[in-house]
Amino acid sequence: MDDEPHMLAPMHPRLSLSAITTLTWTFTQDLEFWRRLGLRCVGLFERKLDAFGHQHAIELLQQAGMRCSSVIAHPFSLLDSSRWPEERAAMNRCIDVARVLGGAVYGPPGKGAIDRWSENAARYADAVAPCVDYARECGVTLAFEPSLRPNVSFVHNLRDSIELADRSGTAIVVDIGNCYHERDVMAWIHKVGERIAIVQVSDVAIGTIDAPGACVRGLPGKGELPLRSFLECAIAAGYTGPFEIEFLGPDDVDEAAFCQSVAGMNALVSAVTGES
Repeated sequence: MDDEPHMLAPMHPRLSLSAITTLTWTFTQDLEFWRRLGLRCVGLFERKLDAFGHQHAIELLQQAGMRCSSVIAHPFSLLDSSRWPEERAAMNRCIDVARVLGGAVYGPPGKGAIDRWSENAARYADAVAPCVDYARECGVTLAFEPSLRPNVSFVHNLRDSIELADRSGTAIVVDIGNCYHERDVMAWIHKVGERIAIVQVSDVAIGTIDAPGACVRGLPGKGELPLRSFLECAIAAGYTGPFEIEFLGPDDVDEAAFCQSVAGMNALVSAVTGES
């Protein structure tokens, strides 16, 4: 194949890349890229699996020797319980993928009513409860992601995430690019502890008043977050799972930039874990 000379050496088994970083690509394009990058662990996206076929995707990933770090599911329509049966079924299909390939299943909990946090939490616990039971039967970790986007989540920080996790029986996604600005963030990661489902890594160019950055999540190494400190903090909290590069990717994928970032993250994960 023409791509063969450009393939990277196999990446660290705890390094993963989420399919939403290449948001506009198909599963087929993702798989080809993952192979070129030398990834052994990858993050999947429900929308791409639906378009390609869940079982076919499982078979191709198994043939490629790739395991899964996570499967992103759609958030619940918390304010419209008539949609919950369909949304539960979709989440259970994601759980079926993780049961074979490994990894956690997660999505943002959903948009809530303004100033009704407890009610929103109760709705989420009710909506997700059958999926929690199914995931437990399958030996799969089911989690939610606190998001800064209120259109998909009423939970925006790790502090509130712990309460929701305890109410719902789910685990928590620690997304460095979303939580870095929280007060005493490293201490909160320690408090999340065994509730951590997956650690997601992105970077943020914050900048200054004179030279403001974009302040959006992007490739690790392209911003100013102390990524090594975050990874070491998660490990100290007892986390033993994958470190997944994850952010909402642009329409145009800069493959060279991805290769550079993945190689840098590979070196970082090797350094903080003491493994290769």
